[in-house]
Amino acid sequence: MKMLINGMWISKDNTTDITNPYTGELIDTVPYASTKDALKAVSSAWTNKHILACLTAQERADILDKAALLIIKRLEDFAQRIVAETGKTIEEGRKETSRCINTLQLSASQARSFNGESIPFDSMSSGKNKIGFYKREPLGVILAITPFNDPLNLVAHKLGPAIASGNSVILKPSGMAPLSALRLCEVLIEAGLPIKSLNVITGSGRELNKALINNDIIRMISFTGGTATGKKIAATAGIVRLSFELGGCGSCIIMPDANINQAVKKCVKGAFSAAGENCISVQKILVHRSIFNEFADKFVASTKLITYGDPRCEKTMMGTMISEKAAKQVQRHVDNAINKGAKVLIGNTVNKALYSPTVLTGVSEDDWLSKHEIFGPVVILYPFDDIKNAIDFSNAPGGAIHMAIFTSDINQAFSAFNKLEASMVLINESTDFRIDAMPFGGAGTAGLGREGVKFSMEEMTEPKAVCISLI
Repeated sequence: MKMLINGMWISKDNTTDITNPYTGELIDTVPYASTKDALKAVSSAWTNKHILACLTAQERADILDKAALLIIKRLEDFAQRIVAETGKTIEEGRKETSRCINTLQLSASQARSFNGESIPFDSMSSGKNKIGFYKREPLGVILAITPFNDPLNLVAHKLGPAIASGNSVILKPSGMAPLSALRLCEVLIEAGLPIKSLNVITGSGRELNKALINNDIIRMISFTGGTATGKKIAATAGIVRLSFELGGCGSCIIMPDANINQAVKKCVKGAFSAAGENCISVQKILVHRSIFNEFADKFVASTKLITYGDPRCEKTMMGTMISEKAAKQVQRHVDNAINKGAKVLIGNTVNKALYSPTVLTGVSEDDWLSKHEIFGPVVILYPFDDIKNAIDFSNAPGGAIHMAIFTSDINQAFSAFNKLEASMVLINESTDFRIDAMPFGGAGTAGLGREGVKFSMEEMTEPKAVCISLI
């Protein structure tokens, strides 16, 4: 496939191979962009930043709606592409494609309704005989950097709101899984998106980000990825708006009065969907000691029922991780915990990029696994005696996207809601739940700003006011 710079689809002699994580087969190649290519994309984005801003809200909405309709007709093709480049199951590929459609439709709807407000100038004596309002205008040029784990919908979450609000975009998709993103961009242009309003560059993030990030032309960086990379971007970005979704290791707390069967079912699904490569994956489950053994037994029994392997098979419940390297890295962290006394209840086997669903107990609170996002199909069970200790332990890493509590006591639930340091607390649902219209992002060190179509549009625009003095 080709990248898009200044209205031209461009190939390069220097390319990157994109391989299937399950089969190891070559799927396609993409250009390996240079710093010069990145600077051309920046120049193009700046030169053409007024193209979308000059379209009416209706025109931008129509483009997004048409793109959604085109993807509906090609849903299976998109789903198969996601499976091929990420190792997600075909069911997960279809689900992600359906969410992408919803994200584009939400963006179209918001394009039509996004507005400002009137300003009550006469609330002060100096404002007598004055009226006015503000509207929200696009920032100009948005740099969108996306990860491999949701290679289609996370791109839609940046492009949809940016287009709806009239911004020019430079997209840097994951170097490991850029194919779904490139196909989405092709569909948007087919749907009528002015081709020069979007630039897409592929290749090494480390090399390209240097040219892209410390650049006064970029007015906002919307980044989804790892905390270490987020810190580097923030340290060099300069005076630019930042929207970061960095992930975290949120907890699920299981109280004695919880419906154990429902908690097990939802937490197993939340732990192992997308092979755990999910920023809101269930990673730590804190279970009251009085029900710990029962919960652990049922959790392991349910984990044993997960079929994992060929992601193309309709019956497969869990596919591969993104690469063999990623799978082995997770196993190294688990092995280190085992050497310090952790116990494996099930799992911890690797076959190339396929890492088995793994359940641990006895992991020290100081272990790496307790403090960091694992980003793999690993879940840790911890017993607790007092809810305060469970909340303190959950909050210890310094921030999370989602946390959860399972209980039938509404007072206990809302007490936890007030005390857990996360951007969302789920009650009787696992951390692995999201709809595309909700505000989404990390609390504390887990991120900056919020995504979710309406909230992204607020991040990507700024208010501009007018005051009219009545004569």
